[in-house]
Amino acid sequence: MMLIRNTPIALLLAGSLMGCPKSGPDLTNPVEAFNEGVRLLQTPDNNGDVDYANAYAMFGHTITADPSKAKAHYNAGWTAEQQGFNAKAAQHYREALRLDPGYDAAIFNLGLVLVELGQGAEAATLYKEYLVANPGNVQVRNNLVEALTGAKMYDEAVENIRSILRGDPNNVGAYRNLSSIYFAKGELEMSQLCADKAKTLAKGDSGIYNNIGVTYLVMDDKQAAIAEFKTALKLDPSSVPANMNLGYTALDSGDYALGKITFTAALAKDPGNVDAKLGLAVALRGEKDFDAAGKLYDEIIAADVKNEFAYFNAATLHTKYTKNFKKAAKYLDDYISAFQGQLQPDHEVYNRKSLIAAAQAAQDAKKAEADRRKKEAEERKQRQMETFNTLKVKVAALDELLKKYKTCELMIEMGGIDMGEMVLEQAQMVVQAEEVDMAADVMTFVEDLLPQLQSNTGFCDEEFAAKAAGGAPAEGGEAAPAEGGEAAPAEGGEAAPAEGGEAAPTEGAEPAGE
Repeated sequence: MMLIRNTPIALLLAGSLMGCPKSGPDLTNPVEAFNEGVRLLQTPDNNGDVDYANAYAMFGHTITADPSKAKAHYNAGWTAEQQGFNAKAAQHYREALRLDPGYDAAIFNLGLVLVELGQGAEAATLYKEYLVANPGNVQVRNNLVEALTGAKMYDEAVENIRSILRGDPNNVGAYRNLSSIYFAKGELEMSQLCADKAKTLAKGDSGIYNNIGVTYLVMDDKQAAIAEFKTALKLDPSSVPANMNLGYTALDSGDYALGKITFTAALAKDPGNVDAKLGLAVALRGEKDFDAAGKLYDEIIAADVKNEFAYFNAATLHTKYTKNFKKAAKYLDDYISAFQGQLQPDHEVYNRKSLIAAAQAAQDAKKAEADRRKKEAEERKQRQMETFNTLKVKVAALDELLKKYKTCELMIEMGGIDMGEMVLEQAQMVVQAEEVDMAADVMTFVEDLLPQLQSNTGFCDEEFAAKAAGGAPAEGGEAAPAEGGEAAPAEGGEAAPAEGGEAAPTEGAEPAGE
């Protein structure tokens, strides 16, 4: 913009403040309320923040007490701009002009606000009327060019630029505006030529470098664009357009730290800039400062309950990043409520609600699967521990059995002792190391071997008993024949059966008959 907005009117500020009562201004007194508003605008707090909301309220009290006070409307308009309320600002500027048609500052600021609101044609009409009485005002004519460009009335805009250059061939604003016209028409090379001309004429003009940077961006030369934006900021660190453009470029590159710096700088100069707040919120989100990003969205929504970008971005924040789907859905429901049934069924908000519902369902399914796996793991661990405890018991039994029967010839011949000791060694290693997850594998070998060994313990016990009695039992369990071929006397005095199947005669018995 060629014409910087005029600042609020400070009417008898010092004297009025000295006369204000210590308890606060009398809000029914238009002078006191007006001066209190000005004081608030000129007295930032310790953080450098200005209480625009309260200042705006003070000018509102002034207007209520004295509706004919054009300066109060003008200051209210300027304060509304700082909060990003351009439509409200335009209303106040219009009222100031209605009360005082020759109020130049109100004309200039209204025109600039109308261009930002996309109402370039109305702004152009406003400037043309002013130029009828002030045809030599080059700044206003450049503003007219900007308004005509915003309204896409390019031919008329060019004619006004020619009018400026006829009187001032080196007018920087004219070349800068001509560059903007070519840019709007898509003639990027001509836009660059005009911007270079303006840069030659005014090397210290931050706006020219910003415009060249924008052209480079459209030409897909991001590095050149960044260089131009940075030059613009060296010339004017508080430049809102250059900070905004560099911020957007930084976000596009994933440099959230730079984005945070540039959008913060833009807001320092223009606290009501909603786009800067949205950009800063995205940068904060990129740096994972989700709480700060959410607060910014809430701040924007509180000021403008129909700001679609704020609602949608807040919903995205909680859908993709915090995973608070309930909160995300509430933002969209609040957006729908703000329009009170005016939204069509195919509006984007309903599609976004469906996506959030799907994301919620997916998360629920994922959680259910995770819970299932966790439960299975816990049950498996419990089973493994039970198996491990059982294994310890069986290993102890195997160890005791092998120690008791390690000399059993039957066990040795069968290979049971060697096999048992090998299995026992492996099992004991698992038990001592508390390898719970390996218990089941070792248990298989122990459970296969232990019953086999236990089934032979009876024979081993007989073997040990026979050895203890001095001999080993004969095959079939019979006694070995005595020396001389005769059987040893049986218990009770009877003889064992003689060869041929007859029994040997016992003492005192008669021979058996035929």
